[in-house]
Amino acid sequence: MPEQLNDSQAGDLVKNNLPPDKKINLPNLRAMGLGELLDTTLSLYRAHFRPFLGISSGYFIAMLIAIAIVYLDDPVGRNSKIAIWVLTIGVFFGSFVFIISSLISASAQAYLVGTFRTWAALRQGMRQFLPCFINSLVFGLVAVLLAATLITLFVVLYEFRSEDDASYSIFGGFILMLILIWVPGCFVTYWCFFASTILVEGKSIRASVRRGRDLIRGTWWRVTGMVLAIFLFSFAISFILRGTFGFLLTLTGLTDDGFVKILQMGMWDLPTTQRGLNLFKALMYVINFGADTITMPIWVIGGTLLYFDQRIRKEGFDIEMMATRQGG
Repeated sequence: MPEQLNDSQAGDLVKNNLPPDKKINLPNLRAMGLGELLDTTLSLYRAHFRPFLGISSGYFIAMLIAIAIVYLDDPVGRNSKIAIWVLTIGVFFGSFVFIISSLISASAQAYLVGTFRTWAALRQGMRQFLPCFINSLVFGLVAVLLAATLITLFVVLYEFRSEDDASYSIFGGFILMLILIWVPGCFVTYWCFFASTILVEGKSIRASVRRGRDLIRGTWWRVTGMVLAIFLFSFAISFILRGTFGFLLTLTGLTDDGFVKILQMGMWDLPTTQRGLNLFKALMYVINFGADTITMPIWVIGGTLLYFDQRIRKEGFDIEMMATRQGG
């Protein structure tokens, strides 16, 4: 049976993040379906909106710095750009891992205890930064290589198709879409459980990989489906925010672009050189980053709750925590 969070670890998880005068009241832990999990996610976010947003605001700052570098590197040569962007991407990726790690720690505290301290969550994210960074980098590289290999193989096979077979083209498009959804979904699922195991249970990299695999084993389709549903839910909220604020900007008269064009700007169609930048498009960058900053805690909280849900279903974590509480 997988190693469980013992009493001392549970006690440390609580006392390291609570104010000394705060009374501990564990919630009624139980297994949840997708609807209840999303509802609990939003409830936790609403109850701790400001501290969660305070942690995720680091993403907003990092993205503003990154996009500023995009425009400031216009005059430099190609070799200089490569050197600048290797460093920039590395720093940004590290910042992203740190922010997500801190949000996972905060989510665990908010769920198990009902409160958390922002600085304690940030310290936990920094304490476990190196193992999270290393494994996140490995996970990302493997996912990219696997997706690229499958797409290349698909394209090579697609070249031998019958030109007159329209059904083959439809089938090929479906397979390509499946690759683009399945590969990231698979690796994000494993990463969510790996990161939660490190930050909640304090395990090593190898132990966390095995632990995540054990928790998912036998329920892979259900867990992956829920992970994708959580991300789609967060993306839908982000998309609505981008479209709403972009539309409000059109009322100011800063642009003559239509609503469809505004939606495209909210997704991908924004300039990356100084020549194409104006005030409206600069504000669209701010809106996009702001929407991502607001919705980031949603999918992190949801993924953390799913980790605990699996522990409740497979290990009786709710009973364990109840015993820990009564024993304290």
